[in-house]
Amino acid sequence: MDLQRDLWILVFATHPDHAITLFHDQAATLTESALRQLFLDYNHAHDLHADDPRIDDLAHRIVQATRERYGSDKLPELDPASEIPALIQGTVNASSPAWQRLDTLIRAQLDT
Repeated sequence: MDLQRDLWILVFATHPDHAITLFHDQAATLTESALRQLFLDYNHAHDLHADDPRIDDLAHRIVQATRERYGSDKLPELDPASEIPALIQGTVNASSPAWQRLDTLIRAQLDT
C-alpha cells in the first residue's frame, strides 16, 4: 500500500487536474465486487513466478473487465505527453516480475 500511496502523491503533485478524475474512477471500481476482486487478484499476483499460468488468466480477466467498463471509449489517463505514466508503470513493474509480465500481456491484448 505504501507504493500505491506514493504513486498517487506523485500523480496529484504533477497532474492535479487529471488526478482527481482518475482517483474517483479507481474508487468507483472498488465499489463493484468483481472489480474489487481483480484488484485483490492483481495484488496477490505480485509474488507469483512470472511464468505462472494464473497470470495469463488474470490478464485476460482484467482486459475483459476494462472493455466492459469503458467499451471502445478512450481509457482515463494523464496528459499523453507526460512521462509520469511510464514512470509509474515502470516503478510498479520493477517491484515484481509477475506484474511486469501481466502489464505486457494486458497491453498486448488491449492493442488488439
